Amino acid sequence: MSFAATNQATNLPGGSVALLPSGALTVNASNLALVKQARDLAGTVLPGGSIVTVGQQIYFVLYVDNVTAISANDIRMTDLLDEVQFAYVAGSLETTVVPTGSGNAAIWAGPWTSLSDAVGGPDDLASVTDSGGPPGLDRVTVGVVSTQPNQTVDIPAGMLRAIRFLVTVN
Repeated sequence: MSFAATNQATNLPGGSVALLPSGALTVNASNLALVKQARDLAGTVLPGGSIVTVGQQIYFVLYVDNVTAISANDIRMTDLLDEVQFAYVAGSLETTVVPTGSGNAAIWAGPWTSLSDAVGGPDDLASVTDSGGPPGLDRVTVGVVSTQPNQTVDIPAGMLRAIRFLVTVN
């Protein structure tokens, strides 16, 4: 889309400023989908309706695929776990960046980097806190989320960023 920008300033001699109309300003926007998957410990995606048992550990994987030719900046994600059904496994938060369009196996095989659970940890891209309900870590955030600020998360053009963490089925 194109919009006309207004009030372009030009400095004139003697310290005065002339405001002139500017040319068209182009704004490009693209919706990027957030995908959440449940996977077993081997990385196999569990289809909807899968049966899991009490005490079983599974991964949740969140990812955004930036299929555009421009960097997607200031990505923010929040995932609030249902503590009746799942318990977060402390220290299991990880991230990877792989090429856009990577399939489930390629995402799983990506170079995963451990992240700290703590807000303000050394990596600080993501964190896990207690939302204030039952005791336990249950609020996973990625990026500069206002109530749990982490580092800014960008996804380069043509890349996919994934976050994964373990939960135990209650």
